[in-house]
Amino acid sequence: MTQLNLKLVTTTTTVFAVVAYLFCAAFQPLLPNLAMYSSPMWAATFPGFSWTLGGVFIGLVEMALYAAVGSALYVGLYNFFASRMTPARI
Repeated sequence: MTQLNLKLVTTTTTVFAVVAYLFCAAFQPLLPNLAMYSSPMWAATFPGFSWTLGGVFIGLVEMALYAAVGSALYVGLYNFFASRMTPARI
């Protein structure tokens, strides 16, 4: 079984998460009454977040960190188990 490339997976996941975050945050001025934007979910998920430019930037940095740490943990665990669970070659 091949192992995952830590740098490739972490970069890909982080960029995807940042783009998704920016996409969601960009729609807030267009759809302010949507339940997603009026719930306390954003502030609970991203400590220090608010609907100001600084608060959105804090959320962006936190999203990038969450994605990088999560994908690094996933790759580490995947590579650990992949190296131990490969079938024996005869």
